[in-house]
Amino acid sequence: MIICKSGTELSFMRKAERMETETIHCLAGHIEPGITTGKLDHLADWYIRSQGAVPSFKGYNGFPASICASVNEQLVHGFPGRRKLNKGDILAKTRQFTMSHAIRQYIENPNRGIPEQGPRLKTGIELAIESLIQIGSRHIGTLEDNWMVVTVGLAPCAHNGHTKTVTTDGMDIFTKLSA
Repeated sequence: MIICKSGTELSFMRKAERMETETIHCLAGHIEPGITTGKLDHLADWYIRSQGAVPSFKGYNGFPASICASVNEQLVHGFPGRRKLNKGDILAKTRQFTMSHAIRQYIENPNRGIPEQGPRLKTGIELAIESLIQIGSRHIGTLEDNWMVVTVGLAPCAHNGHTKTVTTDGMDIFTKLSA
């Protein structure tokens, strides 16, 4: 079932996504060789709380941190900790997301749909569009923690995404800071 969000729900989501984006911008000033992903998590937790918010990912189904810190071969849900960043490392920002069945079907089975069939995008539908890119290998696996997804053979990868909602004027990108 596809749920169209109300104006009030979209307002709350927009505020939460803006906080996430601001937190990422705050962390960007601290990312340098030698810093640990655990320190970045500590800084993010402090920043979020200093803004009067609470890190929603921390404790979610046992997740131990305020952020995901996926480095190099870690595609998504990397646990922050003692790992130090090195020059040239890929650090991906990740978050929990949902994707509509229609988009998932399109991605998994391109050009197999029936034109003019299926759900239509309507005002209030929220989409999280995430790109997951592996270099050298398309094979991935989940570690024993049942969270962290890594590339098989430890090939480098990257993950990025934006949350958008359908409006009467087109699309509103929640995860983009205004200039």
